[in-house]
Amino acid sequence: MKKRIITGIVGGLIIALVTYIGGLLFDAVYLLIAAIGVHELSKLFRNNEKFPYEASINYLLILTLYLVGYFVEFSSFNFIILIYVLANFIFYVTNKDITLTRLANTLFVGLYVVMFMYYMIKLNNTPYVWLVYLISFGTDTFAYFTGVFIGKHKLCPNISPKKTIEGAIGGIIGSTILCIIFFEILGIKNLLPIIIFNVFASILSMFGDLLASKIKREHSVKDFGNFLPGHGGILDRFDSVLFVAPVVYYFVTYFI
Repeated sequence: MKKRIITGIVGGLIIALVTYIGGLLFDAVYLLIAAIGVHELSKLFRNNEKFPYEASINYLLILTLYLVGYFVEFSSFNFIILIYVLANFIFYVTNKDITLTRLANTLFVGLYVVMFMYYMIKLNNTPYVWLVYLISFGTDTFAYFTGVFIGKHKLCPNISPKKTIEGAIGGIIGSTILCIIFFEILGIKNLLPIIIFNVFASILSMFGDLLASKIKREHSVKDFGNFLPGHGGILDRFDSVLFVAPVVYYFVTYFI
């Protein structure tokens, strides 16, 4: 527990500082986070194979999205994804070692880790990147403590036995309060859409956590890795961020 708390505090301060500075440093850190996430999930799918195909092509996707993104508009995002999918299909047809299962795993890693995390880059240098943290980490923190103190009814016992319905409700309420305070600070007072958005985003945050838990349970592992002492791998800490970042991006783009 002591190691977990120390890692959480130090890691939180580093992420906060990187987010505050923003710019190229933020992009570089999240490029690294995405690359480590790809490595962790690809290694899990391929039983610790050192350089699996699932990782190699998704590293290329990271470089394309994160680096080429400086020279092209976001509208090219769909074109990049189209090329990525077509390339995977071509590799599947022309390489006898790539089975349909490996193809599906590769596309899953690219969609889940690379593409979802890319939205953090799109929020860089805006105040709304902090909203991702408030919703994802706020939901997780309030859900944990609510579950510890009053949790009785299991939420998804077959996936994550410790999560409770009471904890989930506490997470939604806690993150909603944080969200309202955040928008109040920004001078945005249209509460109804903000509350509706946060409830939706908070629920998605929990599904991000549950998705990661189900993947680990299906592969009989406790953590995705050991990059963060006491917490496991990068994906163990950023699983909810992956689900929240795209939702925040589109909400602030079209409704704020």
